[in-house]
Amino acid sequence: PDDSFDVVISNGAFCLAPNKEKAFAEILRVLKPGGRISICTSTTKEANLEAGVNWPLCMKMFIPIEDIVPVCEKLGYVDVFVDDSDSLMTMELPEEVLEDTNPNRSKIHVGSEEFKHLEEYDMNKLCA
Repeated sequence: PDDSFDVVISNGAFCLAPNKEKAFAEILRVLKPGGRISICTSTTKEANLEAGVNWPLCMKMFIPIEDIVPVCEKLGYVDVFVDDSDSLMTMELPEEVLEDTNPNRSKIHVGSEEFKHLEEYDMNKLCA
């Protein structure tokens, strides 16, 4: 129902919403007046990724960081703040931990033949 929640938190899945404006609108709809959101999501630093490159679907779905504030303000959010102070792309678990639990887990992008060409890119220059 409308106006149901004091707080909405998303830690990592928001980047997969196919339509970010619709997703932000839905969050606003269910927030109580004065409610707050906190979203941790991957973004791109530029509006468009390099054309002709085979990017993983998840990266194609990232919102450009510069679009977040205008989209949210257009919908009616106030006091929108984007904190990119800790935005380096890092692996939080040691590689050996991932290999011990599931040797193919880290092969989706890193190490897969399909995305081997991405090793040439500095993801910290592309993503935030």
